[in-house]
Amino acid sequence: MSEPLPQKVELLLRNGVILDGTGLPPYRGDIGITADRITALGDLSGVAGGVERDISGLHVAPGFIDIHTHSDISITYDPLQSSALAMGVTTQVTGNCGLSMGLVQNSSVFDMERRWLALHGARVRWSSFEEHFKQIQDTGIATNYLTLVGHGSVRKRVMGLSANAPTADELVRMQAEVATGMEAGAWGLSSGLEYPPASFANGEELVALCTTVGRYGGLYATHLRNEGDTLIEAVQEALNISERAGIPLQLSHHKAEGRENWGKVSQTLAMVDAARARGLDVQLDQYPYTAFMTALAVQTIPAWANAGSIEDVAKRLQDPETRARVLAEIRAKNPSWDSLEPGTHWHTVQIGICRGKPEYQGKTVAALAMSAGRSPLEFVIDLLSESHDFIAAVSFAIGEEDIVRVLQHPFTAIGSDGVGTNTNTVTRHEKIHPRTYGTFPRVFAKYVRELGVLREEQAVYKMTLLPATRLGLQGRGRLAIGAFADIVVYNPDTIGDVATFDEPHRYSTGVSLTLVNGRIAWEAGEATQNRSGSILRHRA
Repeated sequence: MSEPLPQKVELLLRNGVILDGTGLPPYRGDIGITADRITALGDLSGVAGGVERDISGLHVAPGFIDIHTHSDISITYDPLQSSALAMGVTTQVTGNCGLSMGLVQNSSVFDMERRWLALHGARVRWSSFEEHFKQIQDTGIATNYLTLVGHGSVRKRVMGLSANAPTADELVRMQAEVATGMEAGAWGLSSGLEYPPASFANGEELVALCTTVGRYGGLYATHLRNEGDTLIEAVQEALNISERAGIPLQLSHHKAEGRENWGKVSQTLAMVDAARARGLDVQLDQYPYTAFMTALAVQTIPAWANAGSIEDVAKRLQDPETRARVLAEIRAKNPSWDSLEPGTHWHTVQIGICRGKPEYQGKTVAALAMSAGRSPLEFVIDLLSESHDFIAAVSFAIGEEDIVRVLQHPFTAIGSDGVGTNTNTVTRHEKIHPRTYGTFPRVFAKYVRELGVLREEQAVYKMTLLPATRLGLQGRGRLAIGAFADIVVYNPDTIGDVATFDEPHRYSTGVSLTLVNGRIAWEAGEATQNRSGSILRHRA
């Protein structure tokens, strides 16, 4: 029996093409909204709207859920999150890759995180998730916000920057930190096993922490220990941890780095399918670009040499004996990394963030090394040894065929891996990854319209109901009566990304309206200043 129609709603979207998030074909209809909920859906010709919008020719979908972001870095100083709203994103999952800003403390152990905030005139004003949430609530936010407990941040709180395995007492304290985070409303544990100090964790440590998460019904999301040469082994490690702890697994930004590793995702996807067949709840997420971006040190030097602070790393590389050992290890593993021949490694690595030498940003290591008359590897080691700040590089090392393979997997959701921002940010000169501005529209523009490897309704499902169901979000990810009115209205012919690696700070096009909890947050190419987002807390 159908729901009786209300006589009037507060906001009425008329004549749209509705993609409800389920993956079913679209249909033409209207959507009625009152307060923060959808209260009517379908043919609403007999219903009046306090405010009405004719959206003829436009498509309507649930607001996109970005399952993998680092917007907890920016949320306290940039509550509008315009780059997300312009993509149609209404909910952001934060605390990924082992980093939770809600667990950052005002101490030297968290110097890197404090520097990120200081660039924007912000500082750490909290020492727990509860205090972090309160600051966000007091300021207001434009998107919904939920978080994971970051393993690396937990490790720092308990063990500092130590490269050791935890003692029995330290492990108990880490489990207590995880439990406190889950009780505050976190949705699971994330790890970033390429990044120190988390890279020094073993499986036993991670199983113990994931077991704690399991008591609260949470999941385990992991940036794998390696996404290149030992990708297969890293996926197996993640599967083992999840199975032993008995909790769901999310493989973050899944890919195979390096031309020599292209095609390995066929094997990892088969591993996912086999794990699911034996009862493990494992899913993936992905951003649709052929380049990744992360710390230059992580991409280049061995984990043991990358331990400690930025200053510790620089000092280590300045020591002649240690420097020689680092170079020897790198050359043994990558004998071509001294080469500047066309097509070699450093032609594909572009400096994105280098605050000490901003003139390097946007240039490849190969170009910089040739200009300096140096070996590219020696050039990079010099740069890291002289640096007292974070350096990030873009690496064009992901295969397009692999992107399509991962994207077409039925359990792959979309995640930007971005930090919410705006085009007027004080760091707008930095060459960040364009995924922050373009991920979701790019899927429509390239993989739906241009390549035709996804149907539009499939793409919407991967951005809405799939991540909502994965997380257990109630009332979101689907257009239905009674659901929260998180809605995106877009032009299917023009929605697309315009941010590039050379000009990354550019809003996507084609999104006409983004509504968060029933209020318009993005319209006519700009944020409306409405801060109607909510902090979404997990409850076991």
